[in-house]
Amino acid sequence: KLILLDSLLQEKYRKKYIIISKMPISTKLTRALGITHPLIQGGMHYVGYAPLVAAVGNAGAIGCITALTQPSPEALQKEIRACKALSTKPFGVNLTLLPMLQPPNYDAFAQVVEDEMASGQLRMIETAGHFKGLEPFVIRFKAAGAFVIHKCVTIRHAKSAEKVGVDMISMDGFDCAGHPGEADIGNWVLFAKAARELKIPFVASGGCADGKQLAAAIAMGAEGMNMGTRFMATVEAPIHDNIKQALVDGDEHSTTLLMRSMRNTERVYKNQAALKVLEIEKEHPGDFSKIGHIMKGDNYRRAFQETGDVEEGVWSAGTVMGLIDSVVTCQELCDNIVGEAEEVIKGRLTNSVTLVSDDDEANKAPPKITPHFLLQYTYTDNVLEKRVPHRAEHLKLAGEFKSAGKLVMGGALGDLTGATVIFRSKEDAEEFVSQDPYVKNGIVTDYVVKEWSVVQCGKMITKYMENYP
Repeated sequence: KLILLDSLLQEKYRKKYIIISKMPISTKLTRALGITHPLIQGGMHYVGYAPLVAAVGNAGAIGCITALTQPSPEALQKEIRACKALSTKPFGVNLTLLPMLQPPNYDAFAQVVEDEMASGQLRMIETAGHFKGLEPFVIRFKAAGAFVIHKCVTIRHAKSAEKVGVDMISMDGFDCAGHPGEADIGNWVLFAKAARELKIPFVASGGCADGKQLAAAIAMGAEGMNMGTRFMATVEAPIHDNIKQALVDGDEHSTTLLMRSMRNTERVYKNQAALKVLEIEKEHPGDFSKIGHIMKGDNYRRAFQETGDVEEGVWSAGTVMGLIDSVVTCQELCDNIVGEAEEVIKGRLTNSVTLVSDDDEANKAPPKITPHFLLQYTYTDNVLEKRVPHRAEHLKLAGEFKSAGKLVMGGALGDLTGATVIFRSKEDAEEFVSQDPYVKNGIVTDYVVKEWSVVQCGKMITKYMENYP
């Protein structure tokens, strides 16, 4: 029986259980793919190339080469093989099946993926969209041995993907970069409902960047996190440094939504190009031909790969910019996220619950209130003068009882008509009375010992507040 213990637990528990100083976060995602960290670098246009994917894999997570960033199936095959040359770790490929003016040869891209899975290193396929049906691709990829994760923005779509046989869902909330769908459902509800409704596991996606979020995602039922924008702001991301700096300088207000009138909403970085598209779309709702010259992918590619002009082209970015404050290596990013998640799980979450007995019967019993005992003294007149010769001995006795754990707290009343002292047991109170010089020398004219509990204390406080509002 393995229990995670922190430094505050009593020594008897330390002897009984194994202490873990470093906790790997093991989930269905890590076990299925043979990775160390439950983190995915999702597909991203003009970002998901071999150098980034290999760096993510070497950091213990898993990354995806973006298939449709490649100009041809042959180029995709070359990129996959480049990734294999850079790392021996597992990796994936993203294949997004979206309607386009000129759809690519999806079958040819899928065939390359199948062929390259033979070595076992390419293990995961991240799919999105449903152009001409998702199911045929899922069948092909699973027959080749792939672990298929499908990205969805609603529970309804996730259930449809579940029916066609995908292994896991990437639940993508409204915070995400790229295409958040038209339902505008935030992660807080989306993840909780996915945990209730889905029969297959899911990972959290959209707006993810740090360890607190990973801990929260796991607590809500997710098996890990899928991140895009956060991986753009890494040393190994093959994009211009100006773009990375824009992500660091930006915040949660630095995005906007385009193509809402076409029901093909896209969350992008709020630059001059995006604002121009918004202006045109307002004048010509639903007419892509009016904005196509600004939206075209080559503008996107040129800004990322050549010019570094953050105002050029329309490019995807998420509200997670509000959580990006530096450009780090993939290793640092993954280690920091998992380390912070571990601290939250071991510290804040563990310390928020109380250890209980393993005895089922004991757990069913109502909570017990252990009573204390109240000693109430009544003092003689002129107590200030009469107590002087005996006060040092009286205080010494009280100190000894407190050190022994017998006396909890107490002292003289403000008007010196008596004193009130709380003891652990009735026997402790009576023992104190038998030794107290105040009693022996007539300073105490009367006393009473009675049971005292938290409930009685509460009643006393309530009464006091009524009398002295």
